[in-house]
Parts: sequence; structure tokens; C-alpha cells
Amino acid sequence: MPIPVPLNEDLDAASDDESDYEHSFPGAEVIDPDFEELLPEDFPTYFSERNGRLFHSHGSSPYPLPVDTPEQERMNVQHLVLFELMGAPYPDCCPVSDVLAEEPGRQKFALDICTGTGKWVMDVAQDFPHVAFRGLDIVPIATQYPLPNVQFTMHDVNRPTTWAAGTFDFIHGRSVTMAVTSYPALLAEVARLLRPRGLFLSGEWGRYPAFHPAFAPRTPATHAPALTAFFAHLHAALVARGLHPVSPPIAALLAHTRAFAEIVPRAFCIPLGPWHPAPALKHLGRAYRIVLLRYIASVRPMLVESGVASAEELEGMYERVEREVRTVAGLVFVFHTVHARKI
Repeated sequence: MPIPVPLNEDLDAASDDESDYEHSFPGAEVIDPDFEELLPEDFPTYFSERNGRLFHSHGSSPYPLPVDTPEQERMNVQHLVLFELMGAPYPDCCPVSDVLAEEPGRQKFALDICTGTGKWVMDVAQDFPHVAFRGLDIVPIATQYPLPNVQFTMHDVNRPTTWAAGTFDFIHGRSVTMAVTSYPALLAEVARLLRPRGLFLSGEWGRYPAFHPAFAPRTPATHAPALTAFFAHLHAALVARGLHPVSPPIAALLAHTRAFAEIVPRAFCIPLGPWHPAPALKHLGRAYRIVLLRYIASVRPMLVESGVASAEELEGMYERVEREVRTVAGLVFVFHTVHARKI
């Protein structure tokens, strides 16, 4: 049943500065990223600077986003927003506790793919101190002071790992499609690494915005045309880099492997901006709007380099996108999760 919401455009833009949401989410700031602790001569091994932003320097990885402090802060706030939205680091229907429960005489292992700043794996590892957690990423931006049961490793997710088959009880991959050239190949490696009855959990954002049903018959194409055009350009730029968005069909891909059963998809909607009447969702919507604005800024170098639009077209589109993000009520983004058990 649609929620009763006022169809107005007063989205409280004036109070929505970045300091407001950062103070609302303590711990989002980047305190000790690894690249600040690397020796100067090691820095070029991991990072390169372009257009005033810091990127990974691993030539084989197609990952297009920066890895600098603003982007790390965006990832940290996004993690906290999702934590509040779901009530935990994973959906309540996902049997993480059962899979990671202590078993006398057997060490359990969990893996976080494309771990980024490591916030997710650190949160979950705190709840399961008896489990050995591993986090993989192309750059060393996770903390150098992990919990005793957490270990971070550099690795390109598009290459097979060296772990033996059946090593892990639980594998998690969130927002990895921008780094993965072949999701079926990734699922094949996940299936190899999981023990029988092991658990895989995926989480990916939908590639386009939508409107809450209460705002029907509004559509993004008619009421947020610049935002719709932006995501169309982004999709084209990702495909040009060999990246193919697969967020909603991941459940179908899991079924196609014939290696997984008990496949359970979920969808979580988050407001874009503080238009929702519920105080908690108003707060999350305000925070997520800043997350999205930072994301839009982070992908701009890739859009420029891809040639999907001219610099003049991008300049005008970005101005219109920010205006829509701050003024159009009713927009939501969908976070898709799916979990499954290895057969």
C-alpha cells in the first residue's frame, strides 16, 4: 500500500551540507587509510593521480572509481546507511549466524570480495571472533590495524585466488560489478571456494533511479530526465570498459551455475533526499543524497575519458543532475541482495 507523502518539492536542500551527514554518521571519516602509511617509494606501485583524483595503478583491473579520501568517506557512509536500512550488515533472512556458528574442532573462514575500506568485514568479524575473515581488494585502503581475526590481502577479483577448493564457509561481495569483467566467472570461483552448504551473499545497487509508488504516475524519464540521462551515459561508459551491469539478474546467474540452491533475492528501497515522512528514512535519505552526489562526482573522470559525451554536454548535464537530486521528491534507489547456499 503506498505511503501517504506530500507531493511537494521542498527537500530541505539548504540544511543538507556534507558536515551535517558526516556528523550524523561518526566513523565515516577516513582515519588511517593504508596509502597514508606507505613509504613514498611504494606509492606509485598502488596509486596514480589523474584529474586531481587518486586512482589504483593496477593496469589489468577495469575498476573506474577513485580510491582517495573523498571516495573512501563515501563508501564508509554508504556502508553505515545500508547498515541502518537493513538493521545489520546483511539482511535478516540471510543465515549468516547459522553458517558461522562455532563447531568444535573446525576453524571457520569467511571472505569479503572487493572489501574497499574494510568496514563491512570489520563489523561482521566483531560479531564472530571465532571465525577467520579475509578481505580482498586491488588496493590497500583498508585499515592496517584489523581485528585479530581479520586479514586483508591485495588481489584482482578477475583472477582466480590461490586458496584451495572448499576453504570458505561464507563469501560476501557488495558493489563489486564495477570491478568484475565476468560475473559468471566470479560465481564459478565463488562456487569453487565455498564448502558444501557454504553461503554466498551479494549486494548491488540498481543501475537506475525509480519513483516511490506514492508518486505515480511519475517516471524518472519525465520527472528526472537529467538523472536518467546521466545513468544511461554511465552505463555506456561501463560497457565501453568491459563492465556489464548485472545487479538485478544475479539470482538468475546463480541458478544458471547449477552450483547453488536456496536462492533468496531481496530488494531494499532508500529515499533520495529527505522527502519521506518517516524520521528514520528522512535521515537516511538526506545522507544517501550526499552519497549519490559524491558518487556522481567520482565517476566524472571516467565519463570524460570514455567519450560518451562532450565536456560541454557533461557540464550542463551535471548542473541539471544536481538540481534534480536536490529538488525532485519521491525518487528512490534500490539495493538488491541475494543469498544462496552452495550445493
